[in-house]
Amino acid sequence: MFSGSVRLRMTTWYCLTLASVLMAVSLFWYIALTNNLLLHLDEGLQEVARNAELGHVYEQHILVPEQACAILELYSYTQDWTAVLQLRAPNGDVACQIMGEDSLDLPYSSAARRQVRAGSPLIETLPVETTEVRVLTEPVYRDGRLAWIIQVGKSVEVINHTLEDLRTTSLFITPLIVLLLSLSGWFLAGRVLNPVVNITETAQRITAEKLNRRLPLSKHDDEFNRLSRTINSMLGRLEESFRRIRQFSGDASHELRTPLAIIKGETEVALRWAKSEEELRQTLESNLEEIGIMERIVGDLLSLARSDAGEMRLDINEFSLSDLLQDIYMHARTLAERVRHNVHLHLLVDSEILMLGDQIQVYRLLLNIVNNSIKYTPDGGEIDITLQLRQNDRALITISDSGVGIAEEHLPHIFDRFYRVDASRNRDQGGTGLGLAIVKAIVTAHNGELTVTSTIGVGTTFAITLPLKGPQD
Repeated sequence: MFSGSVRLRMTTWYCLTLASVLMAVSLFWYIALTNNLLLHLDEGLQEVARNAELGHVYEQHILVPEQACAILELYSYTQDWTAVLQLRAPNGDVACQIMGEDSLDLPYSSAARRQVRAGSPLIETLPVETTEVRVLTEPVYRDGRLAWIIQVGKSVEVINHTLEDLRTTSLFITPLIVLLLSLSGWFLAGRVLNPVVNITETAQRITAEKLNRRLPLSKHDDEFNRLSRTINSMLGRLEESFRRIRQFSGDASHELRTPLAIIKGETEVALRWAKSEEELRQTLESNLEEIGIMERIVGDLLSLARSDAGEMRLDINEFSLSDLLQDIYMHARTLAERVRHNVHLHLLVDSEILMLGDQIQVYRLLLNIVNNSIKYTPDGGEIDITLQLRQNDRALITISDSGVGIAEEHLPHIFDRFYRVDASRNRDQGGTGLGLAIVKAIVTAHNGELTVTSTIGVGTTFAITLPLKGPQD
């Protein structure tokens, strides 16, 4: 309905609401005051009529008009009557009139005639000369017959003046109040929205290169402060995501640049100097090996990208976790023969353990950890693979080695992509720096948990907890 700033809209709605409320309240009090004033006036008229009727007309059984009027006039001197009292005969003729503050002839309307015939009193407002009069017409009966008609009247000019003053005051004061409160509303809206202005100005200065900026926080724990903290938390996550993206892009470029450089260099040498078929074959075999490395890197990156997007597809089936660990154990023994490692399998369970999950992916994550243990354990080391059950139908798999260990400062980062504690050793052994990142992604996809503890010179232990009922999503 309204365009422009929020401050203007808030003030406009505030003004309209305030004006509506003031108008409604003024109308209510106007009607209430009108009814209250008329009620008090009617009660006064009824009191005068009751005194005249019971005390000096009906009880004394005066039927002669002259005597009744004389007695009423004499009685009126002892009373504080401000109303006009008029006595009529049963045929409606005026017998006498006792004036109060006003000198008025009270009319006998057709409505009053009908009510008198019906035996009921009537209070009505009638125009008399240049004013309006509130008139009470009440029949007086004696022995079942109409004896007199008493009329009591009083001008409502004072009430009309009072109500007119109220209307005038309301018409003058209400716009003034609305104006003053609207200015206050405009000022308060500015104060309330000032944090939003600060947030907007700060947010406009935040770019991808300046994600370290944060919104200012106030000392008050209000909605705006909580909003600023939420946005700051979001900026922190964005900053971390951008940092990882930049690091990931740089590392990926570096990893792919090395095999490409090798392929390019060997191909150029072969084109210039290779003379025999054997030399060309060696060059192609070397190129094929580097292409295989790049293929593994790209495949791992694709798997991680799908995991980040929540699109890692799991082929969920029931399989024997016990048998799978047996296969891992046999594979580990084969790999460990050339370095003379002792590999041990400990199945601390009473029966075969069945699990719902992606058997190939679980095999892949366990094999990656076992391969790392073999790589980073000196010749003749010990590798232990253990399976046991935990509460809530969860399997705990631990893979421990007596290897070189991982320094404490490296532990929080070993699951980051392309993060290497010893880059040269990984390159020599054909690692891509993505193995543990993939392990973490597979465990997460299965709603599992992964922890690692390590001591330099003693060894490393990976603990994987997997739900036997499979991932819930």
